[in-house]
Amino acid sequence: MNKKRLFYTILSAVIIIGIGVFYVHTQRQKNFAETREVFAPIYMYSGKLTPEQQKEYSELAESLSNVPLDVAKKYRLPQREQLALEAHTMTLYRDNPEIYLLMVQGSFPADIDFKSYQRHFGLLALIAKTKLADMPAGSRKLMIQHLETYDKKLIQNSIDTIAAKFKGKQTSPKFSVNVLIMIGAPFFVEVGNDGKRGVFHITDIYGKEYTVDLDSPADTEMTEVTTELYSKIDHLFEKLTDEEIQRLSTLSKTERTEAIEKLFPSL
Repeated sequence: MNKKRLFYTILSAVIIIGIGVFYVHTQRQKNFAETREVFAPIYMYSGKLTPEQQKEYSELAESLSNVPLDVAKKYRLPQREQLALEAHTMTLYRDNPEIYLLMVQGSFPADIDFKSYQRHFGLLALIAKTKLADMPAGSRKLMIQHLETYDKKLIQNSIDTIAAKFKGKQTSPKFSVNVLIMIGAPFFVEVGNDGKRGVFHITDIYGKEYTVDLDSPADTEMTEVTTELYSKIDHLFEKLTDEEIQRLSTLSKTERTEAIEKLFPSL
């Protein structure tokens, strides 16, 4: 092959690749634009909603969840926009936990304690906001680990409470199983033999598996531990505001590490 022919072959290949890259980029940006339009109405809802607004939001969320999986796959957002949407949604559920419960189970007991749901969704919102924070990756990772530790302990105590309910020791669970369970993971009860009640299995949202023997005694020390945990989470919400997250990003490495450790007293 002579040099001239080789040049045109390479040039043609570059042009074809360039057209392909341009098409993929253009298609991706088009999908992003369509996705932003689809999710834009969610940002119309914030803070404590009125019953009518809660109904409107539930209908909106239900319509989005009913989109076929093969269609939903193309509705993606850039990572930062996805995290911003997650932070907004989790904050909305923190302020209106009844919305989530009505969507996933249709009803809830009149005497239910919404505080556990608010703390859980609040922690998920803080995790998303921390991922968005303009600070070194090491600091973000440290904060996320602390936040997830709080949430894992909250989930552990809630599973203990659910176990107590199954054992007939408590009537009002702190969390619905639907809040705790990992998407796609099974929740099932094995029926016992010889007069035994059996066991139930659950996998939490972090992938941790639990097997609870329904015939074992309930944990009598759970209330005290839960009270201490709740107090520390509530204190964290007071301190770790959006402004504080922004301030942390301006500190030196040493100052930031010290500030983070003060935010998360050991449990």
